[in-house]
Parts: sequence; C-alpha cells; structure tokens
Amino acid sequence: MTWMDILILENLIREKKAQILNIVEHHGLNHLKTIQCSQELDHLLNLYERTKYSSM
Repeated sequence: MTWMDILILENLIREKKAQILNIVEHHGLNHLKTIQCSQELDHLLNLYERTKYSSM
C-alpha cells in the first residue's frame, strides 16, 4: 500500500469515530448499532496498523 492509502485509512478512521459518537448519543453505548460500528472501527484500526508497519 502507498502513503495515499494510509491517508485514506486515516480519514476513514476519523469518520468512523465520528459515526460512533453520533450513534452513542442517539442509542447509547450498549446498542447493537454502537457495537457493530465499534467492530468496524477495530477492523479499520487493525488494517491501518498492518499497513503502516508493512510500508516502513
């Protein structure tokens, strides 16, 4: 992956964090939507870490 891909991932992570905050505000921490969004964020963060360290 290129540095551009890493920048795209960083943007997706920021967007997902904002989405989680919005969901929590409307549904609470234990709602299924919050948990699913959190799992999606975890996936993005794991991909980011693997990508970042493999490109060094």
